[in-house]
This record gives sequence, structure tokens and C-alpha cells, in this order.
Amino acid sequence: MRLAARLLAAAACLAQAGGAAAAGAADGSLVSVGSDTVSPLIARWADAFRAQRPRVRIEVQAAGSASAPSALAEGAADLGSMSRPMSDAELASFHRRYGYAPTRLTVAHDAIVVFVHPDNPLRRVTLAELDAIYSDTRRCGAGSAVRRWRELDAGADDLPMLAIGRNGVSGTFELFRETALCGGRYRADVVAWPGNGAIVAAVAGNREAIGYAGIGYVNGLVKPLALARGDADGGVLPDRSSVTDGRYPLARNLYVYANLPPRRAPAGLPAEFLAFALSDDGQALARLEGFAPLSAAERDAQRATLGGLANPTTPDRP
Repeated sequence: MRLAARLLAAAACLAQAGGAAAAGAADGSLVSVGSDTVSPLIARWADAFRAQRPRVRIEVQAAGSASAPSALAEGAADLGSMSRPMSDAELASFHRRYGYAPTRLTVAHDAIVVFVHPDNPLRRVTLAELDAIYSDTRRCGAGSAVRRWRELDAGADDLPMLAIGRNGVSGTFELFRETALCGGRYRADVVAWPGNGAIVAAVAGNREAIGYAGIGYVNGLVKPLALARGDADGGVLPDRSSVTDGRYPLARNLYVYANLPPRRAPAGLPAEFLAFALSDDGQALARLEGFAPLSAAERDAQRATLGGLANPTTPDRP
């Protein structure tokens, strides 16, 4: 009887230990490194995720999209957020280390919004005019540089134009260069800021300024401009509809990359966090943050990618 009692006690201890181990599995940490545009959304998701898993620690670093590939490849980050796709060189660097590509998920839709001070009478700008404002190569077709507001709008004050943009580590900087500047080179007098919010604040406080930022940062302190692909185009303002269907010329996808080995069922906190980002609650938070959420079909495609059943199918936006 005493032996049976000891066996029962041992079994109870094992059961308790197993329960403690299961509870301990909820502990852990995640590090996300990357885009200044995407990081506020990652932080929103982190707060909601921790509400369900309070013992999980999540660190979000917004150093720019260019910081994500190296941090992910070196193991300094679990997640790499980017407002542009990884370049071929960045993918090759990761592949050399691990023998496979990082998993890429599209997590929301965004747009690069061009804006001016609310007192500026300008309402529309073409891509060629943007190129003439921001680049010295003018590959989009403009004949000369634009340096004063009256060159764009006869009703504007004859003031010099202050062009403000992102710095070189930003995915927004690179995508704007590729699309709005037709792959050209920024002018030397363009003022570069490290964050979207700083650009919005600078334009809000300067009637001579023009700037661009992710749609989630744009507020009532600045006036968004309609973007036109050509002179005969009336232009399209950025909103959820024009961003989702691609009518807005500077619409784009937002991405999160993760180091998830292929042909294995994804496990652990990175996969769980990404599954939350694609959930109803996660996409509702993307909408609250000012982004356009994924459609049901897009979410299914990304879930299939996360489950290892398919490759990413959401097309890249220019």
C-alpha cells in the first residue's frame, strides 16, 4: 500500500511538472527590426498579442527597412518588417547563411502619400512633376527642374519649394525613388528625415514644403495631393479603396519576413504572432492604424504561405 501511495504521489508530481512545462511554453520573447512605417503596426499587434500572452516579451525596433534583412540573417531579429520587398542581394545573403529563403508575408496595404501645407492651393501633381521636384535626372519626362511653387500652380505664391523626403535606409525612400523618380537620383538639396512623423511635422509647419510619408502617418495638419500618371489624368487621392485596388500610383504592400525553415510545420512565437497579424483582430488593428487590410482571399493566401502550403501569392505593388 505504501508503495502504491508513493507511485501515486510520483505520478501527481509528474503531472504537475508537465502542467508547469506547458504553462512555461507560453513564455518567450520576440524581436522585430525594420520599417519605420510598419513598426507602429507591429507594436499595435504586440500589445494585443501580449494581452492574450502576458508573459511574452516583444521588442520593436524601427531602424528602417534596410535594417531588417541583416538583422534577420544574423539572428538578431525574429521578424523583419519592410515597406518594400527584399532585394535580390538581400535574399542571396540570407540564402548563403541558411540554404533557403526567408518566409515573406504580406500583412497590409499602404501608400506613399504626397502632401503640402494646408494653405497651399495645389491639389494635384503628376508623377513627372514629382520627379522634377525631387530628382536631378528627370527620367519621368519633365523638361526642367521645378524649384518654385508658381511653376506648378499659377495661383500659388512665388515662393521657393522645400522638398522633404526620407533617408536612405528607408524602404519608403527607395520605393519613391523607383516609382516617382522612375529609378532616378534624388537632388542634393532634398532634405532627408529619418522618420515619417518628422516629415509630416516639418510640412505642417512650413508653407513652402512638400513631403511624402506612409498613409498611416498623414493627418489633418497637412493636405494630401491627388497623384496623376499623366497630364490628361485628373489624379487619384489616397484612400483605402484606391490603395487596395491599385488605382493610386504609389500604393504598395507591407511585409514581414521571418526565418521559418521550409517543409516544416511552422512553430513557435514568430509563427503564432504572424498568425495573429492575419487574424480578424489583427487586420482590424491594421485598419485602425490607417492601413488597408488584406482581403479574405489575400489572407487565405498568406495563411497558406505560413502553413508551408504555398509560396506568397499577393503581387508586389510598385
